Amino acid sequence: MIKKEDEVVKYVTIINRAIAEVPNFPELFHRFKRTMSVLGRSESTCRNYGQHIAAMALHFGKIPTDLDVEQVQEYLFLLQKRSKTPSQTYFKHCVYGLRFLLKSEELPYEYLHLPSIKHDKKLPTVLSKEEVWRLLKNCRLLKHKVLVGLLYGCGLRCMEARSVRLQDLDFDREQLKVVQGKGKKDRSSPAI
Repeated sequence: MIKKEDEVVKYVTIINRAIAEVPNFPELFHRFKRTMSVLGRSESTCRNYGQHIAAMALHFGKIPTDLDVEQVQEYLFLLQKRSKTPSQTYFKHCVYGLRFLLKSEELPYEYLHLPSIKHDKKLPTVLSKEEVWRLLKNCRLLKHKVLVGLLYGCGLRCMEARSVRLQDLDFDREQLKVVQGKGKKDRSSPAI
């Protein structure tokens, strides 16, 4: 499994290479990061999209907005063929990064003829009551039972479950207040 620190090192290395080697990249990347920040995108999104923009700039030796449609299509084709996962996450993030770059440069999406990304429509896997009870029964520590209950019963993400405080529980309404969840949004969840 890749550690977060390894991702940051990879990001910094590829960005620094692009800044040093590709003409006009430092200015482009500054505008890109500024737009990301102003629109409130997370640091991980900025890092993810930025590394794709930098990789493309390094591949061609020029900034992506100076490329023609044929070069962009060939690069995306290369990425798609290189991707080994069925979801082609790397490919998708490259396209999303390019879209955001076009947005930050106030260019239309049609400028680089980027493909639309189809989202898989899959139903979630839902555990039966027996499976949930078996899961809870096999937890040895109370804190693990509480964590499983929060994750499964309240539908929390891992980071949301980590930041739950006692004052976030409303026992009268049987609700849990999720503070600053994904997208830095607050929401209520039924406390089951």
